[in-house]
Amino acid sequence: MTTKATALLAALAVGFAVTGAQAADKAAREDATLSNAKVSLTQAIGIAEKEGSGQAISADYMAKKGAMGSYDIKVLSTDGTKLTEYRVNTSTGKVTKASDEPFEKMFTRIKPTELQNAATSLKGAITTAENQAGGKAVDADTDRTGDTVRYTVKVAKADGTTEKVKVNGTDGKVATAK
Repeated sequence: MTTKATALLAALAVGFAVTGAQAADKAAREDATLSNAKVSLTQAIGIAEKEGSGQAISADYMAKKGAMGSYDIKVLSTDGTKLTEYRVNTSTGKVTKASDEPFEKMFTRIKPTELQNAATSLKGAITTAENQAGGKAVDADTDRTGDTVRYTVKVAKADGTTEKVKVNGTDGKVATAK
């Protein structure tokens, strides 16, 4: 192997190590911050669903450097005509922002009736994923696989790692975890 190739491989290895360490550090910060939250992600989803008179299709914890972050939750109205994103305060559970979202691209992935007919909700999928991975959910999305709903939940663990857990909407069981 040439000196240039060895140097390139060494540089790549350092780059991957730094990226991995940064991702682990971010997950550890998210888990530590969420440990102090008075409102859980599933509680915030309930608040947003009540406010939007519909069903949540995605939920994210938005970390804020040096302070508590917030939850951003997208809710599809019961009649399927409106998609609204709600920002929920992690300390008080109050909605601090609501904005209408374009939802044309969302419906290329999932139909409102499929979401309404799913036996498991996003909140139920988050609970399942947290139990499976042993941490706190920081991101959850709804998608479609075939004609059924599937949820992907990213869980931050205390050891600084994250795990993505896919949960079937038809039976609420873990499809995959990695």
